[in-house]
Order: sequence, then structure tokens, then C-alpha cells
Amino acid sequence: MQFRIRPTLLVLIVASLLISCKNNVPKETRLIPKDAIAVVSIDAFALKDKLEKNGANIDSILGDVFKGNSDEQADKKFITNLRNNAGINWKEKIHFFSVQKKAADKSSIQSFNVLGSLEDAAKLEQFLQSNELTKTKVLKKEKDFSYIETMENNVLAWSKEQFIWMSYTHQVKPYYDTVQMRFIIPEKINTSKEITAALSQMFSQKEDASILSVKGFKDLYKDKAEGYFFSTTNQLLGNLTGMPIQLPKMEELMKDNYTCATLAFEDGKIIAKSTTYPNAYLSGILKKYAGPTVNLSLIEHYPSEHINAIVMAAFNPEIFSGILKQLEVEGLVNEFLKSSGIHTQELYSALKGDVAVVVSDLGKKNNEPEESRDEVSLVKRKPIGKLIINIPVGDPASFNKLMNKAVEFGTMIKAGKVYKGSGLMNFFGLYIVANDQNLIIASDSLTYTQYTKQYTKKAINKEALDYFKGKSTVMYIDVANTLKGFITDTSGLYNGSINTIQNTVQDIMASSENYDNGKIKSELQISMTNPKQNSLVTIVNLLAKVATDIRMQDKKDKALEEKMTPSHLPGVIRVD
Repeated sequence: MQFRIRPTLLVLIVASLLISCKNNVPKETRLIPKDAIAVVSIDAFALKDKLEKNGANIDSILGDVFKGNSDEQADKKFITNLRNNAGINWKEKIHFFSVQKKAADKSSIQSFNVLGSLEDAAKLEQFLQSNELTKTKVLKKEKDFSYIETMENNVLAWSKEQFIWMSYTHQVKPYYDTVQMRFIIPEKINTSKEITAALSQMFSQKEDASILSVKGFKDLYKDKAEGYFFSTTNQLLGNLTGMPIQLPKMEELMKDNYTCATLAFEDGKIIAKSTTYPNAYLSGILKKYAGPTVNLSLIEHYPSEHINAIVMAAFNPEIFSGILKQLEVEGLVNEFLKSSGIHTQELYSALKGDVAVVVSDLGKKNNEPEESRDEVSLVKRKPIGKLIINIPVGDPASFNKLMNKAVEFGTMIKAGKVYKGSGLMNFFGLYIVANDQNLIIASDSLTYTQYTKQYTKKAINKEALDYFKGKSTVMYIDVANTLKGFITDTSGLYNGSINTIQNTVQDIMASSENYDNGKIKSELQISMTNPKQNSLVTIVNLLAKVATDIRMQDKKDKALEEKMTPSHLPGVIRVD
């Protein structure tokens, strides 16, 4: 008996897990075609629940935004009816997805779509028939759905359970006919027919034609979150046929790479976590040429406390060789470089595999002189901020060979063992110095000197440094201080909104880890100035303030127009 029960329990457990996983995948995603470029899913009910639990109310927020004249009240009424009386099931997820295709004549077709669920299709029809914007539109019916054209190339379609709003573009371009020796302007395409066909396919398609059949998509909803994102490289495969040069094995590298990401609103922070799953071919390369982690010593003594942005990366330079070999084009590239006397291996060997970029003091005064008598290569204009790009050297012999080529082309000059920017580099306002240890690009000579001599103590935010440790790529943007450096007068056009953003969003940090165990993990973190308030409440209040600011500015613009061109003047002489 004991041996019979255990297999039975095992089957029941596996079955229950499968059912749970299946239920996590929204059933309406069956309508999303398998060739969708990307899918973004928002859990509207979870967002509403989080707002209310943190003391925010949507009705009061709408009241703050729409508190003006009758036009604003009409807009408020429309949104309220859409929320409460349009038959939409807000407890289910809302999905945004985009589709790109190439037509038979190689013209481009694109559609942006919004997919949601319905509680009552009849209520949606009543809403459309009573709403001022849609009540004059003709309701049309197909086998599996009904629809109206809200405007040209924009359609709202619905069945008993789902709705899709589609914005459709079929772009055709004139082409030159070599036989007739003239440009041909294609006839206007019947997009209405194409839209109906695309919608018919979506509402009737089976699972094997939908995004549910794409590898990795069902993994997207395993973790609970307020937002989800999915993308795959498969949609890029169709573009390979249009490339002038067909690269062998490119399809093997491009196929079946996919990314799943989640979005969560925490107190004081918005956190997006993503995992990329490379295919077997790309995984083999990433595993063989595993890279190091970022070298924090490159930024520890940056000569300013007013950091605006940091970008760092660490990699194994030999990975480029691995990719070229996988594509079977390394010999072709070497043949192309043969006339210059450079081999691809020298390109990889010249790099150590570290890159650090730091931008600071944007909008602040800079004391760098416009011109110096003893520095021929000094930039001849004051930069708007400070910049350091540090690229450590790998093999000195390979690096010097590349720099000597730059000297031949006139972009660098050589003084002893040191190379400096010349000609075109100076034209772009860059101060460049290279030796057998580093290639450094700076905004000016003073910043370069302070950076290389390590005049200052550690100026980078400690929290950021801790966040960067052990990562292969990192990014940091100080939003608040960057905006503060440029916006000093908040009375200008929309500057009130910018000032609100400055007082709301503190900084943005992002990072990516090295390939490990079949995947690459990444994270994006947006920190708010108020660490105690839930970030969703913070962002909604921010958007409400920005919306109010925009509406107030529109009022001012209309009032000014009316003052300059009074309504009693004939329309023919009014300025529109």
C-alpha cells in the first residue's frame, strides 16, 4: 500500500503545480501573436490595491487634476465612466504589445496594441454609443468580434471576453523603377482591410500561433509583481533576410534568446528585475569567455563631488574573437584589415576589458581656461561639465600599434611614449592622453590632471559603490542634482514639472551580472527623495502634478492666443 500511495501523491503534487503555473499565465494572452516584438503587462488591480493601502485614492487624485472649467470636468467624467461603466475587468491584467512585419513588397507594417478583459461586452457598447467621441462611429461586426474605427488607422475591437485597441501603420515609400527610369509612388494601401484581417487572426488564433508558444513566455508570471515585461530576439530573424551581407550562423546566435522582467513598487524605490536566457550557442560563448567584474578603482578618485552619471563595464576582450568565429567571419574581417597591417587579435589584445565613464558638474561653472599657451592640444572652449572616460590598456605592444596608426591618420600626435589627441579630436572638444597603461578621454586638461594625480578623496556615493560591487556592467544617474544644475528658474515653460521631478526622483541605478548557470541577471532601481512613502504613491502624485502643470500651461497658451486674436474677428484672419 505504501508504495502505491507515494507515486499517486507525486502525480497529484505535480498536477497541482502545473495547474498553478498555468493559472498564473493570463488566458487572454492567447490573443497576442507569436511574432510580437515585446509584451508589457500591468496588474491594474494590484496597483489600485497598493495605492489604497498606502493612503492614496484615485478619485481624489483625479479631482486634483481636473478641477477647472467644464472642459476639464468633461474629461474627468470620461475617465470616471471608462473606469466604472465601460464593462472593463480591471481585476485582470492589461497588456501592451507591438508587432512589426515586412509585407511582400518589403514595406514596413507596425501595430501597437492594448489588450484587456471584459466583464460585460454590452456595457462597453453602451459606453461607446453614449460617449461624445465615439457615439457617431459606425459599429461593425465580424465573425469573432465587433469593432469601431476611433480614428484613421485606429480601431477598438472586442469579443465577449476581451478587447483590443490597435494603432496600425503600413508605411510605403516611393521606389526607383530601373526599367521605366523613374520613381514610382505606390498606390495608397487599404489599411482598413489589413487591420480587420490582423484582428481576425488575433481573436481566432490557436495557442501554437500565439505568444504562449514562444519559449520562456510562460515563465514571465511566476513571480508576483505589479508589472511584467517579455521580449525575444526571434522577431529580429525576419530582418536578417534584408541585410546586404548574409552572415553565416547569425540565425543560430539570434534565435530563442529571451528576457523576462518584473516591476515592483516598494517604499522609496521602484525595482525592476530581469533575467535573460541566452540560447545554447550564445551561452557557450558567454561561458567560455566569462568576464571580470567592474574595476571600482577607476572611479574612486574622480575629481568632483557633483557626479551626474557613471557607466562602467567589464568584459573579456576575447569574446569578440569567439563571436566572429561562431559567425565564421573572422577570416573575412582579417582580410579586410590586411591593408592596414592590423590583425583582429591585436584589436582584442589592446584592451584590458574595463571601461569607465563619469560625467559631473553639468550646468555648473568650470574654471578651465579657454586656451593655454603651453598645451597645443588643449580644448579651445569651455565645457558645460566635466568628463572622464578611462579605457585601461591590455597588451602595450598591440595598443601602441593601433595608436601609431591613429598618428598616421592625424587624429593623434606622439610625444615620447605618450599619445595626445589632435586634429579632429580637438575639434570635438576632447582632451585625450594615452600611454601603455590607459587611454583617457577628458573634458579638459585640468580635470585630467586632477583625476590622474588623485588629488581628491573618494567622491562617489558609498551606496552606489556597494551596489556596483561584483557586477559586470553598471549605470548611475543623479536625477535630482542634474536637473538642479540646469533649472534655476522654475517660472519658465513646464519648469514647474521639471522642478517637481527634481524634488521627487533622487537617482537611478542599474546593473547586470555575468553569465551564470544559463542566465544573465539585471536590475534597475529608481530611488525617490522620500524613502518612507511607497514609490507608486509618489509616482502617481508626480504624474498628477505634471498633468496639472501641462493643463494650466495649455490654458495660458489659449488665453494668450485669444487675447492676440479675439473671437469676434473673422476666422479667416485668426491665427490657428
